[in-house]
Amino acid sequence: MRVANRVLIAELDSPAQARRFAESGTRQAIVELTGMLRVGMLVSSTVLVTDAMLLDGAYFIALGPEGVLSELGTGQARYPLTITGPYPSLREGLEKRVENEEFVWSFPGAGGGDDVPRHVRRSWDEWLRFVESGIIRYEQQGAESAPLRIGPAPVRSVQDLETIKDCGLGGVRHRSEAWRILDSLPLSTSAVEEVRRWWNDAYLRMIAENAGADWIGFEADSRVNLAIGSEDVELPLSSGLLEWARNSTPATIAVAWDASHAQRDALRRRPDWRRMRNLAFTASQVATGSTRPAVLWSSSGKLAIAVVALALAAPGLRIDSIDSPLTWLAFVGAIATTVPYDSLAALWRLKERDPRTRLVLHRGIGT
Repeated sequence: MRVANRVLIAELDSPAQARRFAESGTRQAIVELTGMLRVGMLVSSTVLVTDAMLLDGAYFIALGPEGVLSELGTGQARYPLTITGPYPSLREGLEKRVENEEFVWSFPGAGGGDDVPRHVRRSWDEWLRFVESGIIRYEQQGAESAPLRIGPAPVRSVQDLETIKDCGLGGVRHRSEAWRILDSLPLSTSAVEEVRRWWNDAYLRMIAENAGADWIGFEADSRVNLAIGSEDVELPLSSGLLEWARNSTPATIAVAWDASHAQRDALRRRPDWRRMRNLAFTASQVATGSTRPAVLWSSSGKLAIAVVALALAAPGLRIDSIDSPLTWLAFVGAIATTVPYDSLAALWRLKERDPRTRLVLHRGIGT
């Protein structure tokens, strides 16, 4: 069994980027998506981005390769993105879309085919330069082998469930075909949008699994049970980790990426909530140089030392002296001066599981 060392982020889907920019504004959208990209770096070695996410993504067009690199705090020698697409090269994938007059771009201000603003073309040229010079890795998608893992649709009525079941969405592997089927169904607008997101999440997980990557969604519908493989593992993320990643400086993120290497490897070998918290704590506490197990052991050890020191240092201390207020005052003082409260508070904050963030680690890759 081969374990993935890269992750695909659901919110980087190009239509999702466009919606975020329209609803939150450019500045806030960049902050939010940068935080997600940083978390993707921390839980995996590389973030996998499809050519559609890159070429049609408002975030990647707005920042360009240098801007993204600046937000992540890394250098060109270690660009933490890998681009994947159905064509032999990124340039060919772009040319096919531009030549297709029926293709409609998602990013703001775009039309169809070659109806593209000048600043977008400049951004494309920069991304092509980074890929073609080898700074960013590009790989052509292989043969589709992973199934579309899709569970019960998130609709309330039995009639809607039967409608979706009969339309054959579970066997569709191309998004344009799925949207055509959905638009023809006798469902309410809200139901169509819920089903569209439900199917699209399964579609992106299929792409990730085909490309040997894990999948993470930061705004998943908590009512929906994800359909995953029998060997796959689903984990939550600490809500404090995303907030920290969003608010940290690029330099801090770069240091955290290097400092959490061991915890990242441990999480991928044996994924569980404890190891996820170890990773989150190490990354978010890079300024202190602490790790979660070290803080727990250190706090316990210092407390034990305080008790022993108090017993040895207090002249004539007897069992019946436990009733003395001075004994308890000295004991509390010893604890107050030895326990690392800041680190323990950080541990406590990282215990909270983000209810909408879901990480799927594909453990059956290569089998």
